[in-house]
Amino acid sequence: MAKRKHNNPTPTVAGEFPIGIFVEPAPSSATDAAFAEIREMNANFIVGQQSTTPAATDWALEKAQANGLKILVTDTGIRWIQTEWIAQNDDSGEGIYLRRAGSIGQTFTTPDVDDLSLAIVSFKMNGEWPAETTVTLSVYDNEEKAELLARSTLTGPIGSRYPEFRFARMPVMPEEPQYAVAPNRTYYMEFSLDGAERLGPFATGALGGNSGGQAYVDGSPAVFDLYFQLTLKTSRGGSISAFSPTGRPSDAYIETLVNHYRDHPAVLGYNLIDEPFAELYPMMKETSERLKALDPDRIIYTNHYPLNETGDSYYSLEGTPPLGYEEYYDRWLATNPDMFSFDFYPFKQEEFDEKPYYQSLEFFRGRSLATGIDFWAYIQSADYEYFQIAEPNERQIRFQVYSTLAYGAKGYVYWTYGTPSVIIEGKEMCKRAIILRDGSRNATYEYAKKVNAEVLKLGPALLSLTSKEVFHTGGLPPWSRPLPKDFFWQPSEGDASVPLIVASFENEDGKVFVMVVSKDLEQARTVTFQVSGNPGTIREVCKATGEEIETAYNGLTGMLSVNLSPGDGKLYALGER
Repeated sequence: MAKRKHNNPTPTVAGEFPIGIFVEPAPSSATDAAFAEIREMNANFIVGQQSTTPAATDWALEKAQANGLKILVTDTGIRWIQTEWIAQNDDSGEGIYLRRAGSIGQTFTTPDVDDLSLAIVSFKMNGEWPAETTVTLSVYDNEEKAELLARSTLTGPIGSRYPEFRFARMPVMPEEPQYAVAPNRTYYMEFSLDGAERLGPFATGALGGNSGGQAYVDGSPAVFDLYFQLTLKTSRGGSISAFSPTGRPSDAYIETLVNHYRDHPAVLGYNLIDEPFAELYPMMKETSERLKALDPDRIIYTNHYPLNETGDSYYSLEGTPPLGYEEYYDRWLATNPDMFSFDFYPFKQEEFDEKPYYQSLEFFRGRSLATGIDFWAYIQSADYEYFQIAEPNERQIRFQVYSTLAYGAKGYVYWTYGTPSVIIEGKEMCKRAIILRDGSRNATYEYAKKVNAEVLKLGPALLSLTSKEVFHTGGLPPWSRPLPKDFFWQPSEGDASVPLIVASFENEDGKVFVMVVSKDLEQARTVTFQVSGNPGTIREVCKATGEEIETAYNGLTGMLSVNLSPGDGKLYALGER
């Protein structure tokens, strides 16, 4: 089964094999050290999940860029509910200080959209915000300040350069308090300072950068605009995101989103939604196409539900006909995404849930080959009590990575990196992820760091390969295929019962590669293979350098000896046969 002629390009992260994390540092913990720690684990991108406002994302992007990371960005208007976004992105001015004896203000004009209310507004400040320094942001009906609409206060210390004033709790939901604003009307917001003589400078830009607005200093019009990002919420959206079967983010919102992030070098792409229902696909497709028209070189990312025992439990909204997993995924693949992603966590408290694990890998491998669209997978790296998901050990993490690669995945994401707080029926569900709740490293950090380093070195070879076959030895899990007796790569008679995955690949030049993965998670194995066809050489792709190195291959006998630690995998390049 070959890839289609015009298959989508294989996404990379600045040329590297994509290795991501899910549950990044919370905005309050988004420090250089925290982001350096992600990169030190040999991950290279973040699936934006906690940073869902312009202020939080802009701060995270600064930290990501400084540490060689990229982010799949999201926003309140995608992640939670439909919003409108008023942006003044120009920060090229001299800036201005807020003084205790004075004020700074800015007018803004709302879009011609009904059902809007104030949610979040953020600014950019290049100085320090010390402790016990308080700024109050008041929003009025106009610059005459006849009617106060809403007020929000921030008190230092504020670590971010993007102070954010909120008029609604996070996550923003439709039922939050409504500070309604009328469509196509000009309003006025104003800072006042307490606790310090001055604060700033706040970033400014050329007048006119924000259509329908102007800055004010001490009540008088200024010749510049303040830099600001204003989120106006609506009551529209679905049950888990801004998407519904008949609704999506507006074109104006999408254009503002892209204009804000398009030029940032740390943006990998746009994260639409995690685990959508198929009824949302038409609206998601429209949004993806609009994003691509405005920012064609960025990834549009969506992660999907895994397969399950019945195949029809999670794939449709309540009250609609259930979908089997084949139709669920095929509908999404028909939208021609950049890649497709799924999550399944096989190591339960009592057992290895092998049936849906291998069923998922086999299914996604097949769909990837049929469509020419690469697939990514999630790697279990945390516990989760509600689903009896266990904290994995080093062998289990290693096995997940290498078995996923053996099936042809072109990227993976750790679930989760930070330890999220998820309380169900009064009980904390997740207790131990890669980074523990106190900020310290779990043992799984080093496990992931080590295997990620190997994959980054193997990455250039892996990204060039197309999966040809995947077989199993030493017992046949459900949805797997036994190694045929006439396959060119065979374990010796004495090793026929060793539990292995044997996968073959080809690169663009037709060169053959084989990956061998040990399914034995308890003990190391030394396996001898008989390789037919008389390849002139068999060289291992070195996990330390990425170069092809000599192996214990005997070209006269066709025998190759392979040492495998528990759950380990190795990649071999074959010479001409």
